[in-house]
Amino acid sequence: MKPIIGITAFAEDDLSSKLNVAYSKSVIEAGGIPFIIPLGVEEDVAQILSLTDGLLLSGGHDVHPFEFGAEPLPKLGQIHPERDRVELALIHAAFTRKMPILGICRGMQILNVALGGTLYQDIDSEYHSSKLLKHTQQAARGVATHYVQITPDTLLKSIIEEEKIAVNSFHHQAVNVLAEKLIVAAKSSDGLVEAFVHEDYPFCLAVQWHPEEQAVVGDLAAQKLFAAFTQESLKYKREA
Repeated sequence: MKPIIGITAFAEDDLSSKLNVAYSKSVIEAGGIPFIIPLGVEEDVAQILSLTDGLLLSGGHDVHPFEFGAEPLPKLGQIHPERDRVELALIHAAFTRKMPILGICRGMQILNVALGGTLYQDIDSEYHSSKLLKHTQQAARGVATHYVQITPDTLLKSIIEEEKIAVNSFHHQAVNVLAEKLIVAAKSSDGLVEAFVHEDYPFCLAVQWHPEEQAVVGDLAAQKLFAAFTQESLKYKREA
């Protein structure tokens, strides 16, 4: 028996849905079955989640600032309100079920917003640090380009079992104000939040990097993350 992992799809300009193969491949290699969730199904999220055992919020374009009480700044990137709607609905429905949740990049950002947090619309123009890192790398997707320091005594630390790991980076938005009950699980050396966990939820973990791209090229920490999420989803399946 394998857990079915619902993965939110990336939105194209014509609102068609797609997903980078690394997401589904990482889930398959960790022992799960990927189930891609397209746009336009926000009215049916309860039924969709009844078919799945874990929710993976994937990366993609920017979150609409309206969702966190702001207006667009000059460096805001492309937005798709249709994607925001379906993912917000999925998050709230998953929380009702206490279903395991893993957020990746944009998935971390929309999860923070869904729970009441805010975002930097553009790191370079809004976040001020004398040692600001390059967060949108030009290296290949599986290449690690900076380090993150993992917070002790967190779910992420128990999974990775390392104090510091090297990660890839493909984002220009980031967590600003963390939502209530979310705890910082990792930071980059310039102080940005790179991961968080929910303090009283069975398994709610989000990371700013792209572990799916690192897992498929053999990165052990990334593989551990997918294995832990998949195992927790299997446990959820058996207990549901």
